Amino acid sequence: MELVQDTFTVSRTVCRGTTQTMSGGDIIVPDTKADILKIIQVDADAHITDRSIRDGKLILSGRTDLKILYIPDSDSDKICSIISSFDFSQDISCKNADEDMHLLASANVSRAEFSVINSRKLHIKAIIALGYEVTDTAEESVVTDVDEDSGAQAKRETINLQNIADICAHSFSIQENLEIPGSQPPVKELLKADIQISDTEYKTVTGRIILKGALSVCLLYISDENNIEHICAELPFTEVVDSAGVGDDCACVIDYAVSGADCNVSEDPDGERRVIDVEINAHAQIKATDNASVEIVTDCFEPYKHTELIKEPLDMEEIIASPSSQNTIKEIVEFPPSAPPVKSVYNVVMKPYLTKSEARGGRLVCEGRIEAYILYLSDSAENPVYSVRREIPFGYVLNYDDQGSDLTANTRAQIRHIAYNLNSAGEVELRCVLGIDADIIRRRREDIITGAEVTEADDDNERGIVVYFVQPGDTLWNIAKHYAVPLENIIQHNEIDDSDNLQIGDRLFIPV
Repeated sequence: MELVQDTFTVSRTVCRGTTQTMSGGDIIVPDTKADILKIIQVDADAHITDRSIRDGKLILSGRTDLKILYIPDSDSDKICSIISSFDFSQDISCKNADEDMHLLASANVSRAEFSVINSRKLHIKAIIALGYEVTDTAEESVVTDVDEDSGAQAKRETINLQNIADICAHSFSIQENLEIPGSQPPVKELLKADIQISDTEYKTVTGRIILKGALSVCLLYISDENNIEHICAELPFTEVVDSAGVGDDCACVIDYAVSGADCNVSEDPDGERRVIDVEINAHAQIKATDNASVEIVTDCFEPYKHTELIKEPLDMEEIIASPSSQNTIKEIVEFPPSAPPVKSVYNVVMKPYLTKSEARGGRLVCEGRIEAYILYLSDSAENPVYSVRREIPFGYVLNYDDQGSDLTANTRAQIRHIAYNLNSAGEVELRCVLGIDADIIRRRREDIITGAEVTEADDDNERGIVVYFVQPGDTLWNIAKHYAVPLENIIQHNEIDDSDNLQIGDRLFIPV
């Protein structure tokens, strides 16, 4: 009996999880800046700069970028800013990981705290949430057919394999000259730049991944009259990533991060400081998968002979469904009485966090929250720049075809678009598009056929009819294999219409 084998790339998740680390230290006010009277805002962003696997450990390194706004102890300045950063590193134990595996990692600031030591020094402590995933891939030979000329009988099953097409990283830079509108005053000093990546989409073609999206840039500055002003702009981008293993129908999980921004003010043709030269460095981690349906042979035998199968265990991750949803969330934010009145909103930051993801009975229950930060300007001398935080809970149910228990869900939540408006009542109307994508995964260990030894049966010259009574757990396939007779022969001799409808005690005539 000849076995037909095909080779597939089989992947499995070695470890996946989250952990926390800390970043921070003392910050000294630069000599060019005035003393600190009051801190009014601390923004912190984190991103991974390097990742590796060594000696059963995941080694993650990154940087926390800080943007600090404060009221100075000076009559000449209304507000000042400090830009600083701290490095961080974290080792995570994963004993089954080695350097040949694929490591994906992300970093987000979950909380930032500060304390003013004196007018020239403050202390910053940021809590960094780290997410990680290690994936192993291997080439496996799987029996997909048997030689029909030998009359061999085969039992087949279709499985959905998650093949890793590619795991790669792509860095890119966006440069733009932003002009201050004529209705706004020119720039005396640039205070800070807030940058978000949104409206992302992708497309895969053979050998390439096309990334599209927009960089939302909000710039806060001091005018010549010492007033606080801001401008916002959308910078679209299209990036083409070469990826040899990617085909037309690949699914991608893409994690974006802004790894740096350089903003410089220059003069326009009239000699006014109305041009801001922006260069933004961004990074994308890409996991591209090809979910292939493969029909494999799970059992086989050659009639009227003795068949001994050679099998080896294989751990597989089978994606049985990939539900997704896109939901528009609306929220009206009323400011607390203690907050200064709103003059204008200059930016809104929204971050989604999943707190529950459970797959059961054909339903994926997703719960979480969106942390929304509304950054605005005020006429208040004590708080000219202010931020309000609002938690927006969400809960959705995604349906999929139920295929048993012992399933896990790899679920991702992403804010795909943000819009906001300050209404006449002084409230901020928020609107965002929340995308939820999931893979419902069945982890299974199968004994895969790798070979077969066929010998002549000892009773080859004996032929006749065996009367067999169906026992609990019997199937026609098991009975046919036990007696080494073609399945069709049992069906024909017993005039069976439905091979799955065997009853305990049924009498079968088996031509051996």
